[in-house]
Amino acid sequence: MFSAIYRSLWRSIGRVDSNYELELQVAEMRKQRAYVPADKPPPTIFAIKCHPKADQVCAELDEYFFKDWPWKDKATGQKFLRSETNRWACLALPNARDDRIFDAVRVNTLLFLLDDVAETMSFSEGKAFYKRLTPIALGKALPDRNDPYEWMTYDIWKSMRATDPELTEVVWQGALLCITAQVDEARMKCPDLGSLLKHRAKEAGIAFVAAVVRFSQALHLTPADIASISDIHTSYALLGVTVNDILSFDKELRALRLAPEAEGAHILNMTQALANDTELNYKASKRVLWVLCREWEVRHRQLVKERMEKKGVSKDLESYLEGLELTLGGNEWWSWRTERYQEKV
Repeated sequence: MFSAIYRSLWRSIGRVDSNYELELQVAEMRKQRAYVPADKPPPTIFAIKCHPKADQVCAELDEYFFKDWPWKDKATGQKFLRSETNRWACLALPNARDDRIFDAVRVNTLLFLLDDVAETMSFSEGKAFYKRLTPIALGKALPDRNDPYEWMTYDIWKSMRATDPELTEVVWQGALLCITAQVDEARMKCPDLGSLLKHRAKEAGIAFVAAVVRFSQALHLTPADIASISDIHTSYALLGVTVNDILSFDKELRALRLAPEAEGAHILNMTQALANDTELNYKASKRVLWVLCREWEVRHRQLVKERMEKKGVSKDLESYLEGLELTLGGNEWWSWRTERYQEKV
């Protein structure tokens, strides 16, 4: 009797007492679908929308940048058009006010293009480049009208300040964090994923994009509002950086191969860091990171739900939290499709 009870208990906790029963359980396990590596992850749970004036805004700004930006050559300018860089902000900021979407798109594209320039430079050259543009962006110095880097920087930030000086300052602080990190020697000294994530959150423009969400929708948050969503901002940064690192990694490899001596092209990317730490190849590293992203999405939704259930949620805060999620969904949608990252061969 004791033996029967013992075996029943043993089975109840998933243990086996004979090779025969082991074979039965293994056979049952084998009926389940075995792991098969898939480079395309499950779709994001976040909504994906596009600003209703996207076609009009993109047409106008495609012409604006293509005509006046100092492209290295005609082919580079044509690739910019095929990459639909201006459409990124239309997908990331679908709820932007009609009277603000133009400047919101322009300032995002400006930082994309300035990042490409700094990528070809040494750190000292990049610092000098941004040092020259900073007082111009702030309106403290007039631009050289023969220098597109200067006059486009001046005009874009001036237009934003005329619309909303308070929120433009928030955007500028985010931009400053981003451009400073891009040319910081510290990006060469990120030995682990934790330090890498902190630096990437700065240079990938996470705070900058979050600020543009506020500017584009005229959302004025109180210090208490900001303090109450610190965990959501952290979650937003984790997702934004990781998706960007997965989908921009091949572009970064190409930039390094084209200019191996340029410090600005030094790769600081979670894909490479994880591959180095785990001895996985790059494709496998991306697959692991995608699993992290999908888990972080579920957690992000839960954090937002918990905040919304508490008291003191203003309409602006609610709109801002929705805007952050739409930015994440729009960014991933665009990044999968743009020739900026998915180069045609």
